[in-house]
Amino acid sequence: MDNREIPAEYKDKFQLIFVGMFWRDESDPIYKDWTEGRVEIRAYGEPYSNDEIRYCTKKTEEWFAFQNKHNLKWLTSDELEGFKKEVNDKFKKSPVS
Repeated sequence: MDNREIPAEYKDKFQLIFVGMFWRDESDPIYKDWTEGRVEIRAYGEPYSNDEIRYCTKKTEEWFAFQNKHNLKWLTSDELEGFKKEVNDKFKKSPVS
């Protein structure tokens, strides 16, 4: 990053970027209703993520609404911790459990 000061609206905040990934076996029908990926967490001006959260969940309206609500949003540290907890509690599952 260059020496310009971080704009106040982004200072001490982190951006969420949802990235779909496909590590499952596409030919296995057990995975047809599932989606997986990661949420990259970036600080302002950083070209790469500083952290990430992985998810695996059923393709549901709840999931798509959650993704649409949070994608590209800026969160404070406290909000980020709540977001991580929600992903871990609701959207980190396995189709084989």
